[in-house]
Amino acid sequence: MPVQQIRGSSAIERVAYNPLSRELSVWFSERRRYIYSGVPAEIYQSLCEAGSAGRFVNSAVRGRFDCRADPPRRRYPD
Repeated sequence: MPVQQIRGSSAIERVAYNPLSRELSVWFSERRRYIYSGVPAEIYQSLCEAGSAGRFVNSAVRGRFDCRADPPRRRYPD
């Protein structure tokens, strides 16, 4: 799964896409990675070509595909 550096984005450092599992990995600037499932290859291609990667993720990815943090966020007992 090749990793694509995102230049000129203050929110996103890099992205990667696995066409077999249709998983999009997004590394945000705060060093947390999120993995989005069921993402079509066209979305990944558009993200790589977007003028603003952060805006693209917010409008076309976030909230539209299942997502998990990697590593998972720790849950503290109440």
